[in-house]
Amino acid sequence: MELSSGTMTIIVFVLSSVTSGLIGFLIFLFQRTSKNERDLWLYKLEAAEKFAHKEEISVFAIRLETKIEELFKKVYETKKQE
Repeated sequence: MELSSGTMTIIVFVLSSVTSGLIGFLIFLFQRTSKNERDLWLYKLEAAEKFAHKEEISVFAIRLETKIEELFKKVYETKKQE
């Protein structure tokens, strides 16, 4: 069974259209994936910066509290000696 040239042209056109559509969809999918990866990386970076900032503040607060306690001890000891 042989196909006419018109039928072959239609089959080739349909197959090339499907292939082009699939290639276009894959390009869209890869671009979307890379954008999502970039956005996730930026979000992780932002979260890490905020966490580090909060951690630094808590360390600073602990150091400040320790220094204030030492200062009160010194004041108490000097008042006690007088």
